[in-house]
Amino acid sequence: MLYALRYAVAARMTLPDDDWRTVLHRLSERVRLIAGADDLLRELQLLGARYEEQQAQVVLDTKRRMADLEELHNANRLVTVGTLTVGMAHEMATPLGVTLARAQMILTDDNDIAEARKDAEEIVQQVKRLTQMCREVLDYARPKPTAKLPVDVVEIVRQMIVLLLPKARERNARVVLAGDPAPTFVLGNSSKLMQIFTNLIINATQAMPSGGTVTIDVETKRLQPPSVHGLPERDYVCVHVRDSGTGIRNADLPHIFDTFFTTKREGSGLGLSVSYRIAREHDGFIDVATVQGHGSTFTVYLPPTR
Repeated sequence: MLYALRYAVAARMTLPDDDWRTVLHRLSERVRLIAGADDLLRELQLLGARYEEQQAQVVLDTKRRMADLEELHNANRLVTVGTLTVGMAHEMATPLGVTLARAQMILTDDNDIAEARKDAEEIVQQVKRLTQMCREVLDYARPKPTAKLPVDVVEIVRQMIVLLLPKARERNARVVLAGDPAPTFVLGNSSKLMQIFTNLIINATQAMPSGGTVTIDVETKRLQPPSVHGLPERDYVCVHVRDSGTGIRNADLPHIFDTFFTTKREGSGLGLSVSYRIAREHDGFIDVATVQGHGSTFTVYLPPTR
């Protein structure tokens, strides 16, 4: 600014009036620009200060929200523990009662060895049931990290069909793999995937009171999963487990993957919930289509190896 005034004074002494007025006009414009720049600088400084305040507020709000989410997570965990506890107490009451009753019958049967043997066999079955229930609860409550390798889903299904043949025969049912599917690989844990297919195949045989056929199909197709699963559109290996049983009631359908939900007298209500969680651990999901009186199809969707 001082330099501009000195230049104006010097120009007034050496230049004609018209030229001097031109110089003065230009200097005035520059002065206004400088003053405007000063105002702009002050505005920028104010904006910077406001931005820093807002950033600090965002950080504070984020910390508060994270604390609220953690508190909500802890509350949900307590609710889950409560649900597990109540469910376990309910599910264990029946086999414990049966075990107690049979043990008391053994004590009162003096010489009937045959009856005592039957009672002992029933006790063994009920204890096995309790043991399996405890394992399922532990699997649900304390999931272990899953080591994943390329595994052939078709081969796993074939193995499970052979292993579950005795149980299927008990129900007058048979389990078949449709067609002759080629090896189909996913990135997964074979024992965990076996657990899924074991649960689905056993459920399918139990859904057919008069016996029948459980058909398993394996295919790969591109699809967009329902939004509730939060998964992307891509190729999925689809394993369909189809029965010809009674189907699922509409009232029960929304709850079939809920913990401890079961419609079976001796069911634990954990098989499907554990299976669904395992599928999600493999970046997949399980869905069901059912028609009452005509059976159900449970489908496991898993991303193939690249």
